[in-house]
Amino acid sequence: MIFYNNIDIEFITGNCKFHAINLVCSPIMHNIPFHSHGKNCYEIHYISEGDGILNAGGKKYAITPNTLFVTGPLVSHSQITDLNSPMFEWCVYLRTDESGTEKYSDIISRFLSEKFWIGQDGQGLLPLFQKLFSEFEDRFDGYLDMAGLLLAQIVVSVTRNYIESAVRTGEMSAGISERTSIIIEEYFLYEYRTASLGELSKRLGFSERQTQRIIKKFYGSSFGEKKNEARMSAAAILLEDEALSLADVSERLGCSSQEHFTSAFKKYYGISPGRYRKNKLQKL
Repeated sequence: MIFYNNIDIEFITGNCKFHAINLVCSPIMHNIPFHSHGKNCYEIHYISEGDGILNAGGKKYAITPNTLFVTGPLVSHSQITDLNSPMFEWCVYLRTDESGTEKYSDIISRFLSEKFWIGQDGQGLLPLFQKLFSEFEDRFDGYLDMAGLLLAQIVVSVTRNYIESAVRTGEMSAGISERTSIIIEEYFLYEYRTASLGELSKRLGFSERQTQRIIKKFYGSSFGEKKNEARMSAAAILLEDEALSLADVSERLGCSSQEHFTSAFKKYYGISPGRYRKNKLQKL
């Protein structure tokens, strides 16, 4: 575990002054109980490896490698790690100097407006975190200045994820109602086995063509791609249960055959489901 606390690195981006108070780089070997942060405080979490569950806002979210989530002021959250595949987390705890009278840049205003967000990182955050921690490890001349620059890049990159991905929770997205987003996300989360475009369209009250357009616009995927993503995420979790055969996993996913499941899994993850399971077991 690498932990730097009470460091108070000041940096300014978008006319907002930030203070980085804590930096953590560590595997999560035990569950983190519910906690929340105070006014003007934001915690950026990036999971580079492992699996687990995030509890936030009364909901549960599956955490897989490359998951990014941000918890803002007063957002109560907890993390449950999978001890067979522990999460490895990079975490930055930030406090801002906000009086309510400042005029921030658009991207920083967006960052500050999001009290909770979770999704997959599409901005390449891992190298930024690695460089940030290497600066503290090496402590070459100017390392604090470099750390401030890297932290500013991290904040901007995090916010670009908000903008470029519609996998979001909390406040209403522009152009899509909160009710619509919840129906879509919960449909794929819980009904990936039997999901159909017709059924989802009926629940939303839209035509199939309108539903396709909404999914493409706000999730960057077709209905079929979104369904496959949900199935493959569930498959990775089911494969960790040794009591389930590959045929059982295929059936639970609603695949037409075990061969179809194996082919789809390998195409998505670049590895066969049998090899994926073996690799997981070897980590025990």
